[in-house]
Amino acid sequence: MALPLLGEPVVTVFLRSFLILLFVAAALPKLRHADEFFGVVRNFRLMPEAMARPFAAVLPLAELALAAGLAVPATAAIAAAGLGGLLVLFGLAIAINVVRGRTAIDCGCFRNGMRQPLGWLLVGRNAGLALAAFGLAWILPAAPAAGPFDLAVGFAAAGLALLIGYGASLLNGLQAGARPSSLSKG
Repeated sequence: MALPLLGEPVVTVFLRSFLILLFVAAALPKLRHADEFFGVVRNFRLMPEAMARPFAAVLPLAELALAAGLAVPATAAIAAAGLGGLLVLFGLAIAINVVRGRTAIDCGCFRNGMRQPLGWLLVGRNAGLALAAFGLAWILPAAPAAGPFDLAVGFAAAGLALLIGYGASLLNGLQAGARPSSLSKG
C-alpha cells in the first residue's frame, strides 16, 4: 500500500526538501527578472491587465513563503497544501493555453534563460507534483519524526531528483529551441 510508504520519515523528508528546493529555484529567477516574469504572466492572458503586475510581484514571494513554511514542522502541512494549490493553478493556466493552441509561449520557469514551451507534459508534471504536495499535507500531521539517517538520505535524494528534473527541462528547452516551427504557433 502506497500511503504507509508516503508516511515514512525518509519519504516525507524527501518530499519536503524537493518541494522547498523546487519552489526556491522557481521563485528566485522571477524576483531577479521581475519585468520579464511580468511579461510571461501577461502572455498567459488569464487575467485583466491591471492584475498582471501585482500577481507577478506577489507570486514569487508567496512561493518563497510557502517553501519556508514547509521547512517549519508546525506549518509544514499547511504550506504543503498551499504549494499543492499553486501547482494546480499553474497546471490549469498551462492547460488553458494548450487548449487555446498557445504552446509556443514560455512556461515562466526561467531555467538559465531556457524557454520551455507549454504542453500536456507540463500539465502532467504539475498534476503529479500537486498530488505529492497534497499527499504530504495529508500525511505530515501523523508522520513519525525523521532521524539523522532519514534526513541525510531524504535531503540527498531531493537534491539528486531536482538535478535530474532540471537536466530534463534543459534538454526539453534545447529540443524545443531546435524546432523553429514550435515557436511560430500561438
